[in-house]
Formats: sequence, C-alpha cells, structure tokens
Amino acid sequence: MAEIAPRVPIRTLWSNARSERNYDQAAVIADQIFARNPQDDFVRRGTARLLEALARPEEAAVHWRALRDANSSDFEAAFHCARAEMARGMKIADAVVRAAPDAGAVFQGALVDALLHPAPALEGEFKHVAIAGVSFCGSTLLDRVLGGLPGVKSTGESHWITKVHADNRYCEIDMSVPLADAKFVPCTVCGAGCEVLSRSFRRSLAADNTNWYRKIAQRHSTQVLVSADKGLRNLLDKDPLLDLSALVVFKSPEQAWRSQLNKLPVGKDRDYYDAECAKYVSVWAKNYRTFLDHFKPQGTVAFLNFDAFTKSPETLLRAVCARLELAFDPGVLHRTVPGHAIGGNGGSMKRLRANDYGVVIEQLPDPALEPAHQAIIADSTAMQQTWCELMSRHRMLENHANA
Repeated sequence: MAEIAPRVPIRTLWSNARSERNYDQAAVIADQIFARNPQDDFVRRGTARLLEALARPEEAAVHWRALRDANSSDFEAAFHCARAEMARGMKIADAVVRAAPDAGAVFQGALVDALLHPAPALEGEFKHVAIAGVSFCGSTLLDRVLGGLPGVKSTGESHWITKVHADNRYCEIDMSVPLADAKFVPCTVCGAGCEVLSRSFRRSLAADNTNWYRKIAQRHSTQVLVSADKGLRNLLDKDPLLDLSALVVFKSPEQAWRSQLNKLPVGKDRDYYDAECAKYVSVWAKNYRTFLDHFKPQGTVAFLNFDAFTKSPETLLRAVCARLELAFDPGVLHRTVPGHAIGGNGGSMKRLRANDYGVVIEQLPDPALEPAHQAIIADSTAMQQTWCELMSRHRMLENHANA
C-alpha cells in the first residue's frame, strides 16, 4: 500500500502561498482560516500587512478594525484605524479617540505623535539582502561582514527594534507606558542611546510595519541594507512582498546540532539531550525545506554552507558578492565596522567589539557528538535529504566562484 503523505496544516499552506508570492491563493486560505477561527490574530495581522503592502488599505482596514476590537492596546491596529478615519477627513484628535476610545492619555498621545511624525522610507533604488537560516548558523558574523562592504550597512536582527525588556522577558512595546521609560533592546554598536535607532523611530515602526526595511535603510543612509532576521516568518512579517535577495546560510547537520547543544542547559540526563536532538533534527529539516521548496523572493537567492566558508572565506565571500551583486572588498574579512545592528549572537558581537571590530574566522572544530546523537542525525531521512539538497545549492555558488 502506498504511503499516505501527512496532512499539511492550513496555516502552513497559508505561509507557503505567501512565501511563493501567490497572493490570491494566500487570500483564499486566509478566508478559510477566518471561517474556522475569526480570532486568529496572527493570520489576520499578516493579511492586513500584506494588503497594506499591496496598496489596498480599504481591504486592510477590515482586519485592522478586527484586531483593534479584539485588543484595545494593539498600537499598530489603532494607528491604521486612526489613519483610515483621517483619510475620510476626520481631524487627528477625533480620529485617535475614535480608533482608541478606551486608551489612556499616554497611548493616545503616542498615536498622535506616530501619525504626525511617520518614519520616511528610502526612495529610489534599494537593495535588501536578507541572511536567512536557523539560529546559530553563522548569520551574525556574515551580517556584520557583509555590512562592512562598500556602500552597505547591516541592521542585524531588525525584528528586535520594536522589542522591549519587561517582566523579565522581551516583548512588543507597550504604548501605555511613556516612551522614555521603555527598555528597548540596545544597539550592539552604541547601546541604548543609539541616535539612529531612536525611540521615536522605533515607535514609528511599531505603528506602521509598511516599508520596514526601506525605513531602516533611510536611517542608515544607505541604498544597500543587509539584515539577519533569518526566519522566513520574520521576513514575511516585515516584508510581505519579499522585495529582497537572500543568502540562506546553513551548517552541516552535525555542526548545527553542536551549536544548538552548546546553548542547552547543562547537567540534564541523557534522555533529555536525546529527546532534544530528535526534536532539533525535525525542526532543522522543516525550516530549511521551506527555503528550498517555497521561498521565492523577488531577488536572487544564494545558499552558503558555513562550514565551507570558514575554510575558504575569501573565495566564498567573493562568490557571494558576485551572486548577490555586492561590491567585494576582502578587507572585511579582517576588520569590519557594522551599521547600527541589533540582536544577533551576543558572543560574536562581544568578540568583535573587544577586538576593535577585527574579524577572526576559524575553521569549525570537530563537533564531537555522542554516538546516540550521530545515529539520530544519520537515521533522519528528512534531515539527510535536506542536507544533500542544500549542498547541491551550495555547489552552485562554488561553481559561480570558479566561473
């Protein structure tokens, strides 16, 4: 009997349609999701942002109102509701009260400021290179290296720009709290007082996600921006039209698991680490399969094996630059001063700052995995097939280097 393929969750189908830039199909699936669960705020926000990016604000307004009605403290939804009222001729003060009738003075004041002082988006030619992959794939180093190339700036993990530290966790900014009191994630170059990633700019991004990367590029005064938001969900959130080129970075399954294993708590029993390994194998394969099968941005996509990069950094950096049409400069492999980047691997940034932004690229050591973990990785058909296909794409980049 033929094996029956597992049923694909409807949210995954919706995400796949967006990744393929099949907007009509995404809309059909979204309607199916809302028919089952009108309170699916994640899909509703993604749909509203996509419609805004497609310059269809009247259709987006339906979803913004639903989000606002479900959560009166939803700043983004309230902003768009107020802006829709202003488009119909209502004065700003009245529009804010209509959009957020139950909000306090601080929240309403923040809405007024965001409506009066929107962050401008870069006009004209613009190139966004998104570094994609899973956590601990080498994205922070590559983001900072590429961000030092001529005419290029890096922003790091830009989705952290609107995050604050509150209640011992990172979360979206609460606009009922005065902006001066918000504990934003600091810029990794100049700290909490960063003038480029200013508080008013962060508030503006929190209010209006549209043209996210162009707005950041305008603050950086660059026409070529590199980001390390990595996950496809982050990229779709911040750029629903996927107006970008991408460098998908991956390590070998063994090196990837070693990097993940190093971040897990120590002192657990063997069963814990075995279970974590099995779970990671599935997640790793699933994430990279999406990049292989459904990721269709408007620009070019290149795949880079980070293990190989550490062995031949100049050769592969030259190939990456050629493939993604970036100006090549081997000097960034020795010293690079990134833009006002945020987030990323804290250890990598600490080493860069301590070394005056000197770059040290060393070959990855033997992962030295337990036999049980080696067996879990070797026995995973999904992981091994995905690894083979990733390496096939990487060899295309190597061939580009040798051409």
